[in-house]
Amino acid sequence: MLKQQQSSNNKPHAGVGVIIRQNRKVILGRRLNRPMAGSWQLPGGWIHFAETPEQAVHRQLNQFEDLHVGKIQFVAYTNNVFDEHTHSLSLYFMVDCLNNDPQKLINKNNTVEWLWADWNKLPEPLFLPLQLLKQSGFNLETTFEREKDA
Repeated sequence: MLKQQQSSNNKPHAGVGVIIRQNRKVILGRRLNRPMAGSWQLPGGWIHFAETPEQAVHRQLNQFEDLHVGKIQFVAYTNNVFDEHTHSLSLYFMVDCLNNDPQKLINKNNTVEWLWADWNKLPEPLFLPLQLLKQSGFNLETTFEREKDA
């Protein structure tokens, strides 16, 4: 367990992760930056000053050309402690991809590799927040079933 820090410089940062799903698959991108460069993550990023989490989600979604999505819903959060100096909170929002051919989606940030992955067979290594989301018991299929029953 990491020693609790008392310095105000060690406050956690808040970010969003966007679960863009279709047919039990989600979009993942390969990280270019530290920590964990090369790991797979959901689309996402930091919440900017005076921005709501929902606005941050829209900003992230706007990075995909011609992406059409359904209703945005908050689904989970993770508390991500990478090391004694790096701590973040991730707020997860889920949207359904309504595109007929999601394989043709283009992210405007073309320096990142993107793919559609089966939620139950995600590639390795996973970025810590996504690892923690999976370990929390969040299940994309269960979420599908809950929506059908509602």
